Amino acid sequence: MSFMSLGAPVLFLTLLGLVAAGVLVFAARYFHVVTDPKIEHIAAALPGLNCGACGYSSCQSAAEAVAGQKAGAAVCLVGGPETVKALEEILQVSAVSAKKKIAFLCCSRTPLEAGRKMVYNGPGDCFSAMALFGGEKRCEGGCIGLGSCVAVCPAGAIRMKNGLPVFDPDICTGCGLCVKKCPKKIIALIHDNQNDIDRKKCNEYCIRTDLSFVVDQEHCIKCGLCAKRCPVEVISWEKGSSAFINRDRCVECLTCIRICPSKVIS
Repeated sequence: MSFMSLGAPVLFLTLLGLVAAGVLVFAARYFHVVTDPKIEHIAAALPGLNCGACGYSSCQSAAEAVAGQKAGAAVCLVGGPETVKALEEILQVSAVSAKKKIAFLCCSRTPLEAGRKMVYNGPGDCFSAMALFGGEKRCEGGCIGLGSCVAVCPAGAIRMKNGLPVFDPDICTGCGLCVKKCPKKIIALIHDNQNDIDRKKCNEYCIRTDLSFVVDQEHCIKCGLCAKRCPVEVISWEKGSSAFINRDRCVECLTCIRICPSKVIS
């Protein structure tokens, strides 16, 4: 094969390459998306957990929102005051930082203390147990205790002990993911002070010693809801009459007190 016979294909491929290069140069120039270099700095200042506690799908999305002035320097609670300070320096603004809160379990009765109405044998998550008669505990408002909150904590601030989650206030960032995950809605974000802790303990029921589980016969509206919902069936009620609680068999699960619409059980 002579050199002249190879010339045409080589020339064709060379011209094709030049055309392709020209197209790429054109596309790079006219379709170039200008990115704000500030986004990279903001993203680097965020913790990178992509936990979603800020309301954005990832730390990158949060960084873009901050750069676009759709969110402020206090966008990330998980990162704590250090992250807020770093973002303040990048944005050259002073953020109004929310005071840190911690997660707190409003239930202190272990399964052994609260008593079991059944033995649950199913998937090891709280939502599955919740779907089956509200979980094992006789107390309908109590913690199910299968640790779904532990699985979603990005900081590793929750551990299980005696069937209840234990929160480490020094590690907890107050992101609120455990609050959203709890099917019983008994995890709350509170300020780390004794007043808030005392106010949230067991919904102010389990720590009280003044409960006698007696129905105010005069003000009872005779709805029978307490008798229908009592897990151990110790409440007597007939249509048109007031309810009566058999104290000898009562397990003090507090279900009747919580659901009584007229609040006449004390």
